[in-house]
Amino acid sequence: MKLTAFIIAAVLFASCQQEKSKEMPVVQVFDYILYPSEIAEYLPSNITAEDSMVLSQNYITHWITQKLLLQKAIENLPEQQDNIQKRVENYRTSLMIHQYRQLLMAQRIKDNIDEEKIRDYYEKNGSNFILSTPIAKAVFFMLPKGAPNMKEVRKWFLSDKAEDQDKLEDYCLTNARKYDKFNDSWVEVNHLLNLINEEGSQLMKDIKTHKKIERKDSNFYYFLKINDWQADNTVAPLSYVREDIILILRNRTRLEFESELERQINEEARRKNFVKIF
Repeated sequence: MKLTAFIIAAVLFASCQQEKSKEMPVVQVFDYILYPSEIAEYLPSNITAEDSMVLSQNYITHWITQKLLLQKAIENLPEQQDNIQKRVENYRTSLMIHQYRQLLMAQRIKDNIDEEKIRDYYEKNGSNFILSTPIAKAVFFMLPKGAPNMKEVRKWFLSDKAEDQDKLEDYCLTNARKYDKFNDSWVEVNHLLNLINEEGSQLMKDIKTHKKIERKDSNFYYFLKINDWQADNTVAPLSYVREDIILILRNRTRLEFESELERQINEEARRKNFVKIF
């Protein structure tokens, strides 16, 4: 088979063609015919002529092999053809129905869930959101030994004044080896324990009883400020499980929509005599 510049010319020409009957075939295997437009659909845009040649040749080789294998399968699996055809038709049916459902849902179901519905679900189903581990809102930073102005750093760390907290943040952004702010979101306390190079049980006790914790080792100072705390085996805060609730409500809305869609379709079919039961 001569797959030379003819392939590129044919493929480029195919992009301007609308009907296969106007095209010259590239290759034929039994009754199957491959046209340049089919190859053109496979090729990405904005590629070089050299790349187009390579991809076209690969596509043609694969296409030929697939058709040869298909013919062998038809010849050697005659008793299974009906079953395969049914499976193909079932798959086609399922795929079309799925795409139709997705289209309708995209048109009719809002992406946003009302905040009132989120809160209402949380209040009615709080027992489903029990924490398996404690969580906290916190600030953590790690400074190397020898970091400047440690006296000021400790003063800012222990202070609750907004001005001092701003100074501490500016300092950490410049000097800290690691700086994490979990003020606006809850984080598992186990994650905080992993940030500090210390045996966990004692640190856990200190986190429960102290709001501000300082540790050190041979290389670093570790600072951890607990701004809020929620123990395990308690109902999780709404902000912590909000995304889970949104997912639950979206799934519920989708199921309700699908049920209503099926009801309406069957009702319309009966009303218009689309279905006849013998």
